Amino acid sequence: RLKLRRGISHILPTKPQDSTAVFSEMVRAAVFLTMLVVAAEGLKSGWTPEPCEELEPGAPCLKLYEHPQGSTTVMPCPTESATSADGCAALFAGKADGTQCPQITCPKALGVTMKLVCAGGCCPTCWAPDHV
Repeated sequence: RLKLRRGISHILPTKPQDSTAVFSEMVRAAVFLTMLVVAAEGLKSGWTPEPCEELEPGAPCLKLYEHPQGSTTVMPCPTESATSADGCAALFAGKADGTQCPQITCPKALGVTMKLVCAGGCCPTCWAPDHV
């Protein structure tokens, strides 16, 4: 049979620690954890698509969509990036600026911030790489 000791004095250090040293270590740990969280968030929201020149043949070229200056209106992707510029022209025929594309904002999914990209279609879509 094991005999249990009363209290926890047998596992405490014999010398009391300086409270300033303990506080200093706690501050260092908090700063380190904060830096880790900020770095992780940066990875999840600071991504950009791979440059088109580095993609394998046949892989779609993705370019980040940039809103018109001073606006949050989602406008069509540049015609030179569209797979079918004629199809986009037909789709947008008779529609006023700002009504051609869905007015979407990209969500966060599993902590990863999705971004609007032009990937050959007429309008930007929300996307995030698999590796983020």
